[in-house]
Amino acid sequence: MASNMRKLITEDIQGFLKGKHPEQALQETLRYVQSIIETMRDPLVVLDDSLKVISANQSFYNIFLVSPDDAEGSLIYELNDGQWDIPKLRELLEEILPKNTSFNDFEIDHDFPVIGRRVMLLNARRIYSEGHKTQRILLGIEDITERKHMEQEVAASEVRYRRLFETAQDGILILDAKTAQIEDVNPFLVDMLGFSQQELLGKKLWEIGPVKDIEASQKAFKELRDSEYIRYEDLPLETREGKQIQVEFVSNVYPVNGRKVIQCNIRDVTERKKLDQLKDEFIGMVSHELSSPLTIITGSLNTILSEEEQLSRDEMHHLLQNAALSADTLSQLLGNLLELSRAQADRLILHVEPIRIDIVAKNAVERIKEQYSTHKFFIDFPEVLAPINADPLRIERILYNLLDNARKYSPKGSEIRVFAREEKGRLIIGVSDQGAGILKSDQVLIFKPFERLKPAGFEGAKGAGLGLLVCRRLVEVHGGQIWVESTPGQGSTFFFSLPLSRKV
Repeated sequence: MASNMRKLITEDIQGFLKGKHPEQALQETLRYVQSIIETMRDPLVVLDDSLKVISANQSFYNIFLVSPDDAEGSLIYELNDGQWDIPKLRELLEEILPKNTSFNDFEIDHDFPVIGRRVMLLNARRIYSEGHKTQRILLGIEDITERKHMEQEVAASEVRYRRLFETAQDGILILDAKTAQIEDVNPFLVDMLGFSQQELLGKKLWEIGPVKDIEASQKAFKELRDSEYIRYEDLPLETREGKQIQVEFVSNVYPVNGRKVIQCNIRDVTERKKLDQLKDEFIGMVSHELSSPLTIITGSLNTILSEEEQLSRDEMHHLLQNAALSADTLSQLLGNLLELSRAQADRLILHVEPIRIDIVAKNAVERIKEQYSTHKFFIDFPEVLAPINADPLRIERILYNLLDNARKYSPKGSEIRVFAREEKGRLIIGVSDQGAGILKSDQVLIFKPFERLKPAGFEGAKGAGLGLLVCRRLVEVHGGQIWVESTPGQGSTFFFSLPLSRKV
């Protein structure tokens, strides 16, 4: 473009000279050149051999807020109280005439007193007049402040994007929109799939191990290029180790530096899907656990109301007893649900007071013995046991849940024992049974939400799988810990600790 402009100007000047008086031709050429100079947006200055300003275009005067009267005849270093007195610039200008040098794109970042901080690109060269035997310096100035600012913003934006890309907790793939070749992959996806960057970069999307269905992948890629957006809620992928995972896959197309790329965001939703399934199962389980006692309660009461005259005293007592026991079961289940709801909403408030743990344990044992006569319950506490500060109703709920859990998973007629001891500033309470025991691998699961183990011989054990989770929440809010010690075939002991120094 610059060569075309030079050619055009040369042809115009040659046109002025052709067939005209030299003086006239010179005047027309000067006016032509002057017009070009005055319409230039960038400042232009002509200096003599002593670096005084001979002339400048209007852009120079407008941008640097100086008048022609003040500028012309003055050293460039003296303009506007020396704002151009820049040592490196001075050095370069002073070498141009003696050494017949020039410089291009000399960048200065300078705080000009009148116009503020600016970044300028300077170009200078020697102009020699053979006829007048004079030397001049032509100095061109380009203000690139805004451009530099934009470049810095772009660079900063790229750094921010790269940091987000590298630290994102979703897998990210960048593909060429034409070829579907992978151009970039973030560390999270490398860890998720188990393939190295080298194994992924340069491959087409359907050439990598996790995506097995080539035909479906190519079809999806075509759909993506056409619509520039595609989303899958639960796309199956396979890791390098052969593990099946479910991912949420979202892709969109956008331009980068004049070409289109595809960004694929891949989120592992395997655990979320499992949790959703567990929640669905839990809701069904709780519904069943609620409906069973309600059915017994309503059935017993309706029978009493409709057949009161035909029922014997013992039969009526039996029906009322069934209704009362079912009501207690229902109350226990609803209580556990309420405690979990409070814990989830951080509204689990304790009503702490000094309590005797032996009395609380006795209350819990008496309650469960009233409901279930199928097991032998024992309390084994030391004669002297320091009182503790705790919420008595919550401690009783913990013990009742542990006793109920032991009852469900131990043979009828077996012993269930509650005991306590002091140890290193803590009160340790345990509930042991003679059940089937728990595998080591399962012991880490039983305190998690919605977990229900089914040991051999106890497949019919009822429950919503809430008891141990509620115990964990209540123990932790008291500042204690809960754990299990168990050997398959030798029963289990559930322990929880409470601090002896807790203040009311």
